[in-house]
Amino acid sequence: MPSCAVCEDFFSLSMCTLCSASSWSGGAQVKHASNAHHLYELALSVDLVLLDSLVKCLERHYNKTVSDLLCNVVPLHRRPDLVGVCADLVNSEWQRSRAARIHSLEKSCDGFPVCLVLVSRADQLLGHARLSLVVGQPCSLFVETVVVSRELRGKGYGRRLMEATERYARSRGFCRLCLTTHDKQHFYAHLGFVLSEPVQNAGSMTTFMPMEVLQRFSRSPATGGEGDESGLNQTSSPPPQSPPLAPLAPFLNPPLSPQAPPLAPFQLMPTLLAPPPPSPANHLPPPPPPPPPPSGLKTLGSKDPPGQTLLETPYRDLKGHPIYWMKKEL
Repeated sequence: MPSCAVCEDFFSLSMCTLCSASSWSGGAQVKHASNAHHLYELALSVDLVLLDSLVKCLERHYNKTVSDLLCNVVPLHRRPDLVGVCADLVNSEWQRSRAARIHSLEKSCDGFPVCLVLVSRADQLLGHARLSLVVGQPCSLFVETVVVSRELRGKGYGRRLMEATERYARSRGFCRLCLTTHDKQHFYAHLGFVLSEPVQNAGSMTTFMPMEVLQRFSRSPATGGEGDESGLNQTSSPPPQSPPLAPLAPFLNPPLSPQAPPLAPFQLMPTLLAPPPPSPANHLPPPPPPPPPPSGLKTLGSKDPPGQTLLETPYRDLKGHPIYWMKKEL
């Protein structure tokens, strides 16, 4: 009996009920391993050791994990039927009026911002993430509003959502992802993100304002303040020269009255004209340079931006809460 496309090199799985029930015409193999029911039927008839081997066989054949075979990421504007349930999912984490949330999600488009939703094979919404352009960085995208259903957290869906988001960004020609987080910096570090300087997220502004206009209002990178919330360019031209001052001689030397006696010329004392004696400090040798820090004090975050580590950050959000800026090269 021939085996399916995935089980062809796994003789112990010839008991697969779907393989046995498959109809063969002209020796052609029916490729049905991507169907979730295929794995379920195998689980009923084989032990865990054989099932683990099947999982590895599936992943090797399709170049995807089994979890990826059971769920996929699609742009929300291609699934308008999920806008309502997606609004409820996002609002479960960040409260906002449902009408305003739906209006924001409906701005998803191929031209950015784009909302990506993680959907199971059973058409269940699992997670959401939004991608926006970054002002002044044409090869970067900003990831925000990353959320997974509460009842599904801790099962790896957050990682799958981020990995699918990275694949989508690469498919669109982008080479860097940027994001902010309040308390998930260790999770993103495990995914390959590193601490970075702030950037300016274009957000939904690109839907009604061209990126060229946004770049004019953004601070230039040379000032070191890219991503400032004010969004204003603080580089300014040199101040204009002040007008020449009027001569002050009439005010400094008022005419003397004829009755006043002439003033005697002021003579400086010889002690004031003599140069001061040299200070003893000028003859002291310069102090030795400070010793280098011990090698044990060097941490993995030595390449991080000044003042920012995975445990402490100098940056604050609009409410004054600590916030971490991170990026990943794709």
